[in-house]
Amino acid sequence: MKKDWSAFLASPWLFAASIAVFAVFMAFVLPGQAAEADAASAGVPSFDTSLFYTPAQALDRAAAHTPEARFAYIAARWSFDLAFPLVYGLFALAGWAFGLARLGPRMAARPGLALVALLGAAFDFAENIAATVIMASVPARPLGWGIAASIATPVKWLFVVVGIGGAIALPVAAGIRGLVRRRRGKG
Repeated sequence: MKKDWSAFLASPWLFAASIAVFAVFMAFVLPGQAAEADAASAGVPSFDTSLFYTPAQALDRAAAHTPEARFAYIAARWSFDLAFPLVYGLFALAGWAFGLARLGPRMAARPGLALVALLGAAFDFAENIAATVIMASVPARPLGWGIAASIATPVKWLFVVVGIGGAIALPVAAGIRGLVRRRRGKG
């Protein structure tokens, strides 16, 4: 069963499909969502696109939104921002699994390593939960949730970079390895 699951995740067709879904989402969905978020926020910085903010800044950001903007933010977190981490998480997971399976027996024997690619999406969801509570709590200032959001955001970005970077680098490294092996076989 475990081997079947690993083979499915590492399959070329799943990796190709995840690339296509990710590309379509980035080209057609993300720009519209970003424009809507900018319009609704009236210039108040977002939790999602910041690399770092303090808990106090998180609480101040929420308080700076109008009630309508807070509602729009919460609605976006539980619609669009549920889908986006799933899309980039699938791309990252499929890329890692595909690349690891082709980097030789030592890496192929560790298919669970590809689960690192899902940590970005997991921390994105954590950020969404914390930001939602903060936004819904205004005028209250729940410091614990501010701390949670201010930790989840930079950790999310760290693992998004690792996940997507690995989804690109590991298959490229596997391709280079394959080319080198073929050249040596012909030489």
